[in-house]
Amino acid sequence: MLLQSLPNETLLQILHSISSVQDVLSLTLTSHRFHNLLSRPAQRLPILFDAAERQFGPLSSAVAVVTHYPSQLPHIPRPSPPKSLSLLKQLLHVGQVANAWADLYPLTYWRGTEQDCASRRLLREHERFRVRRACYRIWLYDLAFHNANFGRYTRLQPPVVRSRAALLRAWPTRELGELLDFQSMMRAVLELFVCPSDGAVIHRHKERYGEMPLVNLFHPPGLKAHRYDHSSATYTRPAYHHHEIWEGWGGDVEWYYVVQDMLKLHPGQLMELYDFVANGKGKLGMMDGMTMTTTTTSHKAAVKAFVARLGEWFDNNGETLGETVRFVISERGEGGEEDEEDVGGWGDLVLECGD
Repeated sequence: MLLQSLPNETLLQILHSISSVQDVLSLTLTSHRFHNLLSRPAQRLPILFDAAERQFGPLSSAVAVVTHYPSQLPHIPRPSPPKSLSLLKQLLHVGQVANAWADLYPLTYWRGTEQDCASRRLLREHERFRVRRACYRIWLYDLAFHNANFGRYTRLQPPVVRSRAALLRAWPTRELGELLDFQSMMRAVLELFVCPSDGAVIHRHKERYGEMPLVNLFHPPGLKAHRYDHSSATYTRPAYHHHEIWEGWGGDVEWYYVVQDMLKLHPGQLMELYDFVANGKGKLGMMDGMTMTTTTTSHKAAVKAFVARLGEWFDNNGETLGETVRFVISERGEGGEEDEEDVGGWGDLVLECGD
């Protein structure tokens, strides 16, 4: 039986079962009949939103991100906005970022030893759902509490702590563990790519090139000698098209506080930095309309310029999600021992089998 010989009601059910927005749009281009089925908004929007739910869900958490306003308390439920193409475009943007993090999860979780690499696999669909849910919730938390209104001197004030905890109280303890899972992945991306420590830079070079000396950051292009700048833990590896420039962000103590600051970036910002630093994709927007590319600056200079536009509040003002999660768990567990076990370690919840 030809697909186009089916009645409209059956075709609409097929369209509602498609799990990708792009697949829905592609199917409408195959014939006039499919195009006409989606020509009316009353039919088009429910089908597109059903596909977006399967591809990028939970959309309820994503909607909370795209509709957040600083003047509104994030823990107070708001009525769902009407479905529209404008809302769908915003959801597709944050959803693509969340799926990019789900793709990155195996690379950061199964790393290090040969056994870890051998165990690496793609996430199952229910695991990707958990990663996306954690991504949206951390994104909302960052928009609400990691901004210029919450400086380093107000973070421990009781009203501020209560406002942060009010958002997390709405989520079960095991889902709070998913937030810590996701934050561990963000920390790994910072450690491996965005702002590695001096020791990580040296270790990475030794793994790739053995005892070959490192090249100085300011070594003239075209020379094939490798030199190492001991004062800044910096090396440049000559390549055919551009120089891959890696700079350390200090010793263990200094680097720890850098990472604590960088964890205030929301998942969209950190993914933008990861794509720029690790994959050489796109450009980073800077102050006054300036841009930086991987061929015009070092990674460290680009990242510093990126965060500089956020304002002075960003420096020396570490993330607050971890301590807020512990605060909420201690409220629930009268000491927190049972609930701490529910939270578990990195991967214990996102990668659990079931569902």
